[in-house]
Amino acid sequence: MRLARYPATERLVILEQKVSHMEAELRKMSAKVDEVHAILLQAKGVRWTVIAAAALVGFFTGISHWLFAKA
Repeated sequence: MRLARYPATERLVILEQKVSHMEAELRKMSAKVDEVHAILLQAKGVRWTVIAAAALVGFFTGISHWLFAKA
């Protein structure tokens, strides 16, 4: 949507709608992060398992990119 065609008031309304949508999405993501954080705080062993799994995925992803780049 090109904003140059609209008068200033309409552009302001469009911008306000976009900002309110972004705020709503931010609230949803914040709630999800809070839930995951609470779960990780409850189970310390699971926390290290998740961290180790993320590290392994990152390692294998890096290795695969390196191998594909060589081929």
